[in-house]
Amino acid sequence: MFWIPKKKVFWKDLWKEGCIDMHNHLLWGIDDGSKSLEETIALCNGLQELGITKAIATPHTYPGLWNNSALDINKAYNVYKNNKTTDFIIGVASEYLAESYLEQEIQQNSILTLPGNHILIEFSMLFPPSDRIMESLFQLKLKGYKLILAHPERYLYWKDNLQNFEQLKTFDLYFQINSLSLLGYYGSDVKKLSIQLLEANMYDFVGTDTHKMDHINFMKSNPLQLKNNQINQLEIIIQANQIFDIISK
Repeated sequence: MFWIPKKKVFWKDLWKEGCIDMHNHLLWGIDDGSKSLEETIALCNGLQELGITKAIATPHTYPGLWNNSALDINKAYNVYKNNKTTDFIIGVASEYLAESYLEQEIQQNSILTLPGNHILIEFSMLFPPSDRIMESLFQLKLKGYKLILAHPERYLYWKDNLQNFEQLKTFDLYFQINSLSLLGYYGSDVKKLSIQLLEANMYDFVGTDTHKMDHINFMKSNPLQLKNNQINQLEIIIQANQIFDIISK
């Protein structure tokens, strides 16, 4: 039986000194995130109430489902900047489905990166990445890009074999944990795996992956049931997010 702090700890307690959210779906009308300007404003205000001070919007690029180009995403961001009431969203990148099309995106110089030449990628929720996909990611690495894997704890096809995650780390993939995962929002299996990966010191960054107000309300209402050393690890990860701080233009 592990020790749980007597005082309830919420994400707001860990973000009280500020945090930069590097994974979210705040821009409206471009993917499965915000549906309107009003919702975007509400989401931004809600995240600020939780202690998030800045955000880089990362709408999906998912061929066949959300066919967003860099032009589409920048256009949506410019609409936000023209209508905004705050400076909360300071830039844009994308959450790219890891597929071989990324090599062509690189050749066309149409990849939207996070600061530091980082590319946020995600795997399919249903099937593990093929050798062809991993080869494409390797080609990105050879070109100097740094790859961040979004929410590895949600790839439950690997939940019974942590060696798969260890192999990904030897591939120099950075891991980004979803703040909702540790709260059990995606289910007990995801929560369990997120704690296992946290215990194994595999996470490098944290993102909210906010799509809707339900996500924010869940983070407000539910405490983190973690050991003290796990809380300390999260504080280190939160600090690491500072590398994504950029000057709003």
